[in-house]
Amino acid sequence: MSYLHFPRIVFSGDFSSDVSTVNNDTQHYNNATFESSFQIPGQGATNGWWNPEGGATFGFQNCTIQQATNENGTTITDPALDGIIGQLVTGAEGRNSGKMVDLDPDQQMVSELWGVTFRILSAHNELLLEGRIKPTGFRDLQRRQTNGGQPNGQPMGASWTSVLEDVKYGKLAETSPILMALKAKTQQNKISINLNGFGYYYAHADGRFSLGKILGSIGPWFENEPDLFAPARRLYGVYQRGQVFGGSNFIFDAANARLSIDLGGAFPIADSIGTINTTNDFYLAVSKQPLTNPPAIKNVLIDSSQLEIIGKVPYQQGSTWLNSTCGIVDFNLLSADLVNDLKNNQLVLVAAGSSSTQYLLIAREAIDGIVCRADNFVQRIDTNQKVTVNLYAYQYGQPLPQTEITITMEPPTPDTPKDKNSPPISITYGNNKPQDGLSFVPSCQTNAQGMAQIEITGNSIHSPRVYIDGQIYLLDYTLANQQPDSAIPGAAPMSISIHLRDDFSIPETPTWSDISDMMTQFANLYPIMSKYFINFADPQAMIAKKDILKFAFTRDIHDPIYMPATRDLSETKRLTILKWLDNPIVDDPATAAAKGIKLKSIDANAELDTTAPTEQQQKLAEATKAKNGSLINFPALTNLFEF
Repeated sequence: MSYLHFPRIVFSGDFSSDVSTVNNDTQHYNNATFESSFQIPGQGATNGWWNPEGGATFGFQNCTIQQATNENGTTITDPALDGIIGQLVTGAEGRNSGKMVDLDPDQQMVSELWGVTFRILSAHNELLLEGRIKPTGFRDLQRRQTNGGQPNGQPMGASWTSVLEDVKYGKLAETSPILMALKAKTQQNKISINLNGFGYYYAHADGRFSLGKILGSIGPWFENEPDLFAPARRLYGVYQRGQVFGGSNFIFDAANARLSIDLGGAFPIADSIGTINTTNDFYLAVSKQPLTNPPAIKNVLIDSSQLEIIGKVPYQQGSTWLNSTCGIVDFNLLSADLVNDLKNNQLVLVAAGSSSTQYLLIAREAIDGIVCRADNFVQRIDTNQKVTVNLYAYQYGQPLPQTEITITMEPPTPDTPKDKNSPPISITYGNNKPQDGLSFVPSCQTNAQGMAQIEITGNSIHSPRVYIDGQIYLLDYTLANQQPDSAIPGAAPMSISIHLRDDFSIPETPTWSDISDMMTQFANLYPIMSKYFINFADPQAMIAKKDILKFAFTRDIHDPIYMPATRDLSETKRLTILKWLDNPIVDDPATAAAKGIKLKSIDANAELDTTAPTEQQQKLAEATKAKNGSLINFPALTNLFEF
């Protein structure tokens, strides 16, 4: 089951994400070279970037239920037929909003939602549904806007998939037969949820700064299925190097002769609010021959004799269709031949032209219908901590049992001398080193449900990046003896991203000099705190508000007010801060010098590792610039689908 299955409820509106941007630049973590100008707004990667005083918040705004589909496939848009239509989608009541945070400045491509509450309410604040979104990182970062990202500044979009946990139903839920059917069908009191975000405003324009559009869907979840991605078949864009229709989930229900596809995260749009201006006819079809085409600029034409047409995508021009349907399309009552052919053949998305005998290939299903994905693919690990990551393999939507999955650590990325950075502030240090920072078995085998597990242990490391805590590691996975499909959207799409924290021992009696470096770093990177709440670099200011700080530093990591918001602090460092707050000793410079506590010096003449990055590592670096706002110019896509 997934957010695409019936009963299904879809909603749309805005999301707010007041992210902090000072910490987007790795160089800003170096206390020794930090300047006050890094806390003021700048263009691209200058000064403190586009939102230095952000609070890392995330929330739903102006979101409403658009439509719902019941078990027999009937879509309802009239509130007289189901009480959930038109109701509000919002966050927690009377509590801090959730957070959206990067794993690390060196891994900004898995931005996660933490502490986000999802509620469906009436206009009179009556509860229908409430649940907590399990923390999840985004996937399928892909080009959405064809206009170069104007005026908002960000043409990319991405998807978060997760489950609602600890679900509660209000009295008003009984007015919605579809919500009651969802409650009866889903398992373990979880509900599958997907969020497609796009149209985010880096720019101060249209009164929408730090706002974006969001399309959401909820549906049933079943045990033994992944939490953080849909167990669906996958369609990958190959036209124009995959810049449009980059990646889409779809499910095929053979028993009910039904196909459902989510185009909401991939359909090309002309602006930031989801306006569609293309006039082409798009069709879903079954390919009668295997397709392995990589993303390319050159058009690929398919003869009509090689296709079995399922149906025309019923999109409409303007912004209404995408925002009311969330781009989800159902094809019901498929013929017996289509049902049979879809079981083991690839789905394709094609565009029609003037010729009735040829179609333009836009997207194709994964090669051989194989999908392999890690569920909990973002990890934070302390020294000697063990974590288990679940991986799943499917073929044409069915679990792939007794299949070997191999796991390899990516090679180290290069260090960058100061004069090669832009702007040139400090040396930056590479990732995936030391290579013995993690221990894991390099292969695992799937069970009957297509799931395999790997255990990863964090070993002792000591500041390999000098002025940033810990290290970033990427572990790549793939089916044994198979190369990953080159059309999968996103940078490093088949990787597990890990932040391994530094090995740090809690002092018996910590003094200010034991924590001053990390607190100064907080003050530098999060000016919203240092300017409006507390200057973390000042021990006396910390002492004056120690009770509030102790409260924040003792919250569960899933709590929206957990400190630090970025969740990048090791457990031993967090406990050291708490221990100091219990007995705040401020040592004098002479005592600190005697203890040998000082900022790790950076030798500008030290030998750096400048080994060239791999192709995937280079793509990840380029995609990061496109995502985080340091790249401010995007070309418009014109003359699409012409052939």
